[in-house]
Amino acid sequence: MNKFHTLKTIQINIVYLFLILLIACGDKPEIHISKTVQFEGKIYLLNSDDPFTGILYNEYSNGQREYEGYYKKGVPNGKLTYYFDNGSKMREGVLKNGSPAGRWIYYNSDGSIKEIKDH
Repeated sequence: MNKFHTLKTIQINIVYLFLILLIACGDKPEIHISKTVQFEGKIYLLNSDDPFTGILYNEYSNGQREYEGYYKKGVPNGKLTYYFDNGSKMREGVLKNGSPAGRWIYYNSDGSIKEIKDH
C-alpha cells in the first residue's frame, strides 16, 4: 500500500464520520401541536403514518410557550418543560416512555423553586 492510497483511505473515512455525525446530531423538528393528531396513545403528524419524533410544543394566546417536549416514536420520551403565561418555567423534568423519570422541578410564577420530586 502506498502513501497516496493510505491518505485517500483516511480522507474517505473522515468524510463518512462527518456524515454520520451530521445525521445523528441533526436538529429535531419543532412542531406545533395543532399539526398533529393523537391515535391509540401516540402522536402523529397530520397525514402521516409514522409516529412523530421531535419536539412538540403549544403556545398561550399571548404567543408565549405553554409547553415543549421531546417525543420519540409518538410517545413523550425526553425533557418536558411547562411554562407560565409570563414565560417563566412552571415545571420541568424527563419522561421515559410517557412516565416521569428522575428529578422534576416545580417553580412558582416568580421563578423560585416550589418543589423538587424524584421519580
